Amino acid sequence: MNKYFNSNFIIRSITGFLYVIIILFSIEKGGKFFRIVMMLLSFICLFEYLIISRTEMYLIKIVSFFFIISILIDLLIKKGLISYMICFIPYSAIFFIIQLFSKKNSHKEKIEQVSRLIFGLVYIIIPFYLANYIYDTAVYGKELILGTFILVWTNDSFSYLIGRKWGKRKIAISISPKKSIEGFIGGFISCLILGFLLYNIWGEKYWVILSFVIPFFATIGDLVESTIKRSYRVKNSGIFFPGHGGFLDRLDSFIFVMPIITTIVTSIGYFF
Repeated sequence: MNKYFNSNFIIRSITGFLYVIIILFSIEKGGKFFRIVMMLLSFICLFEYLIISRTEMYLIKIVSFFFIISILIDLLIKKGLISYMICFIPYSAIFFIIQLFSKKNSHKEKIEQVSRLIFGLVYIIIPFYLANYIYDTAVYGKELILGTFILVWTNDSFSYLIGRKWGKRKIAISISPKKSIEGFIGGFISCLILGFLLYNIWGEKYWVILSFVIPFFATIGDLVESTIKRSYRVKNSGIFFPGHGGFLDRLDSFIFVMPIITTIVTSIGYFF
């Protein structure tokens, strides 16, 4: 058991380190590189979700074609964001048409397939689109995305470490047996401390607000993704991120947090 834990911890540390380096480099590099990294992550997460939700495989493979096309177009044009529409709007239309004329599935099964895709697009694609939107259009967009990732990582890490060491009272044992109140408190306090540090570094008061909000919605994001996995009786979202379960497992907090961040930052900019 100790050998397994040690080897899993080493793998988790190495892959986690590489993941963090890629994210930080993409944020620093910006432009096309950041957009493509975000698109790649959104595609992998959507791919994992469609697989665990038992979407027909040929429908999953079609999205790969549109993803490659959108990447090529993104490399040719000066500004990205439109590449998301080029990829996912035509794919959705084809998906719906195939379901409409399918003789293999019942009407109920057709609706279920379409519902899964719509949920996947809203749940996964929109948050990554918003990350690109905030990076490109918001004042201090680069700092906002960087700080959001750092706060999410801090919350996830301290929630995991403190919950593993001292966690006794479970938040929702039927959904995620490892999530504890003690772990949440540890992540929450660490985010508050970091939020004040970010405020002192960048001088924007909204970091205090974000550091207070992110732990709550990051935890909800984790529980939502755990609910999805439990509903389909799978343990991990994928196999492409050794030690972390899958990319959707790793990014579930960020996915749920990003729309909240966009709402808060946009509201502050609009009203103040």
